[in-house]
Amino acid sequence: MGKTSITFIADTHHYSRTLGDSGKAFAFRSDSDQKCLKETGAIIDSAFDYLSKSDCDAVCIAGDLTNDGERVCHEEFREKLYKLKESKKIYAVTATHDWCCDKNPRRFSGKNVYTDVPTLNHNDIYEFYKDFGVNDAFAEYKTTLGPASYAVNVGERITLLGLIDDKNGRDSAGYKQAHLDWICEQIKLAIKNGRVPVAMEHHLLIPHITPLFTKGACSPDREKIINAFADAGLKIIIVGHSHLQRIDNHVSPSGNEIYEINVGSLVGYPAPLVTVTADENKISVKTDYLKKFTFDGEELDAQSYLANHSVRVISVLFSAAAQNDRELFRQRLIALGINTEKLGKAFLPLFVTFKKLSNMTVTEAGTYINRIPFTEKIPQKSIDAYSSFTVQQIIEKTFLNILDGAREKYTLDSDFYKIVAGVFSVPVCVCKRMRIDGKPLELFTELYRAIDEILTGGSLSNETLKIFYKI
Repeated sequence: MGKTSITFIADTHHYSRTLGDSGKAFAFRSDSDQKCLKETGAIIDSAFDYLSKSDCDAVCIAGDLTNDGERVCHEEFREKLYKLKESKKIYAVTATHDWCCDKNPRRFSGKNVYTDVPTLNHNDIYEFYKDFGVNDAFAEYKTTLGPASYAVNVGERITLLGLIDDKNGRDSAGYKQAHLDWICEQIKLAIKNGRVPVAMEHHLLIPHITPLFTKGACSPDREKIINAFADAGLKIIIVGHSHLQRIDNHVSPSGNEIYEINVGSLVGYPAPLVTVTADENKISVKTDYLKKFTFDGEELDAQSYLANHSVRVISVLFSAAAQNDRELFRQRLIALGINTEKLGKAFLPLFVTFKKLSNMTVTEAGTYINRIPFTEKIPQKSIDAYSSFTVQQIIEKTFLNILDGAREKYTLDSDFYKIVAGVFSVPVCVCKRMRIDGKPLELFTELYRAIDEILTGGSLSNETLKIFYKI
């Protein structure tokens, strides 16, 4: 038997430019999103062209195919799938954005936002995407929501499980018990038949980096689900949703290990393409990144363009704080999906921190921070090493490390690590000085604790993996 390779992408979030791609309202929406909007079609086309020429056996997409379930976005995206299907097998699962779970589809015109946009109902998704999974499957489980999980044999080695995890019976991501039992049966059947089971679903089962970032992206039943999968024999599961590129492992109480690969958004930095290969006795994982795409007739470097777009979510916050505009700062946070009411008293120290640090050089910030009691002191050597940087640039580099799983790693003894630790100790210090405790202090303390994961990437590589197995 030969090897089988599958390339996974996630969160394509295709946006139709017919919904508006200019004006004040669109700019506000675009600047508040780490991923691209109007460029999605061009990025997807370039990625699909690259994949059509690759040697993978199939291309798999782990949910959120469209921006917000708008019918025109679905129709345009499906045409792209049919074109790629001429050269590759395609297996996709849908997720909450594909049936507009927040009931807020949008189009933009000038300074106005309109919600009178036809969407694809979740009951219609099953038929709409049957050609990309269900029609090739040897088994399926139709959910009460409408779409179906399915099992399909890919190549000589892999049984792929495309899983719909949008509902657990309690209006949250996950699975009803009968659905979970069906999945575990398919895992065991694949192993019994001498094949390697590989699963993909949209939502996370491991809160990567810190629960502060990703707990809300997980199924509330995540421990039950991941333990069931691991004990059934599943070694690898692909997820999306958080737009982060991460690989983490989990060991069930019974001692069975499973790896979760969180694939970042294709239309946001770093645009990963993750290939899983199964051969005689091992599963290997290799991550590539989209190198270029053509937008409005211009060929662009994908990595620099997407990185520059992603950090705008940081720069617009600094801009609002520099203007001393609390309301604009609040609106920018809301546009990022942050519940400012839940921030409570933490909002003010967050705003004050951004205001104080806006336009500061590392030299100025280091001198200021080192005067504040209880902050992480920054060595002068480290300050001098980054004297040409602003604090905003340091935070933007840190943000990109969150998204790309620390492709550029910074160790505990590096100058960059020491600077970041010093900067992120400021809101903790502000809370203490203002005697703000409880959830605000816990929030900033947890962010401070996450620095090591963000800058080093954690104990595992977030780009490659090898798992040895026996079937």
